[in-house]
Amino acid sequence: MNDAHRFAPLARGLSRGFARRLAHALFALLAACIFPSPGIAAQGDGVRLHDIAWPRSFGYRIGDTLPIQITLEIDDGWIPDRDGLPEVGQGDRQFELRRLDVADASHRCAQCRTYTLEWQLMKSVRAPQTLQLAPTTLRFRKDNQVQAIAVPAFAINAAPLLNWQARTDWINSVHPGYRAQDFDVSAPLLRTAGWTLTAVTLLLAGLWAGGRLGGQGARPFARAWREVRALRLAHGRQGDGDALALAFRALHRGCNETVGRTVFAVGLPDFLRDAPEFDDLADDLAAAFAASRSVFYGLPPSARFARFDDLYTLLGALRDRERLHARHTPTAANAPAPTTAAGH
Repeated sequence: MNDAHRFAPLARGLSRGFARRLAHALFALLAACIFPSPGIAAQGDGVRLHDIAWPRSFGYRIGDTLPIQITLEIDDGWIPDRDGLPEVGQGDRQFELRRLDVADASHRCAQCRTYTLEWQLMKSVRAPQTLQLAPTTLRFRKDNQVQAIAVPAFAINAAPLLNWQARTDWINSVHPGYRAQDFDVSAPLLRTAGWTLTAVTLLLAGLWAGGRLGGQGARPFARAWREVRALRLAHGRQGDGDALALAFRALHRGCNETVGRTVFAVGLPDFLRDAPEFDDLADDLAAAFAASRSVFYGLPPSARFARFDDLYTLLGALRDRERLHARHTPTAANAPAPTTAAGH
């Protein structure tokens, strides 16, 4: 038997095996076309790219934004896959995603939605340069089916904020985009001076009204009223015997300094003749002198002027008339010394 007859059965066996394997491959290919894989959506179902609105590709500087609007036709039941959309803040050293918005685009098609990816240029270039925005993938899911939409890369032209010099000392050309302005100090100084003048004026007016400034400082009854006011604040409105005696001494000192001599109770008519502005207080002065005599000589207390309030009110009235009818009188230094502790 020759070699051809010896290998004929082997050739027939190999032919039958090859035919069988070829039939199995064709059957699997047909099944894959008719029944798609459960993890991949069939062509034309799920999510379809409608169009992409690209921004301009030129004239960008650091900080500029590139909004890319992607309109997708999305069938019912399809939602973005978890981690299937880029997150705000992610990016490379050149671009960073600043905003991701989704809006209805039913004016484009019934099931259209627009995804806006706003990228921001983060790289500062020293010379005009072409930069490449990396491609992005949007992934959607329905049950166990997943479909991805690829957004291709996009190239832009970026320019520096300032023109860099080509000479060797280019570092001298670097400067900020603003210049410091001179600070005008005249306006703040004028305002400060105005407020200071106002405060000083109010202070002087308060001192004058309280009898601590100007001619009032030399008026006898104004000083006496201030002394009694201090005693009243220190000892209360009633006061004790020693404090009340000091208050009466202030009254007598005011009368003596007003006319430049010691005024006794019997000399009140002469006092009123020399200081007629106090005529309407003649009865009050007489009662005050009588109460003073009772205090200093241990006599029964008087019904009037037994308290600080009464004497304080009388001295206030004397001070007011002294202010209205100021006159030139001898000062206490030129007045004769009183012959007794108080005028009686």
